[in-house]
Amino acid sequence: MRKRRKRKTKVRFHYFKSLKCQGRKELRYLKEQDRYNKPLPTKAKRVKTPYSYYTPDFEYPDRYIEVKSLGTWFACIGLKAYKGIGEPSDLQWRKIKFCAKNIKPIEIVIYLSPRDKIPTLDIVEENITIKIKGGYKPKKPNK
Repeated sequence: MRKRRKRKTKVRFHYFKSLKCQGRKELRYLKEQDRYNKPLPTKAKRVKTPYSYYTPDFEYPDRYIEVKSLGTWFACIGLKAYKGIGEPSDLQWRKIKFCAKNIKPIEIVIYLSPRDKIPTLDIVEENITIKIKGGYKPKKPNK
């Protein structure tokens, strides 16, 4: 019996008001900012860390923005490999902590799909804020 090969994911790029973003979650973040008349961020430049280069998703003058889904969040902190491809690693989390401590604060926005339950996060780091948006909403009972 043949083993099924894991599919590689193909990332789609989107443009929103001349900003290039990678994936639907980043596009959702930009549309949300625009919808509520908040200023749009700029595309961030890569930053050299002791581990390697780190490129945040977006940048404001006072902070970086990192947009994640629940799966990419777990991959970021090293709990599991992304979509089961490769080995789990917390390398990106170490880069984020370095940038937050030495360069500028980072805001991590985690978008949940409707079937995702809201995770409990016990992470307290200096200059890192985590916002969770979306997620499982139980149905209201009928009257």
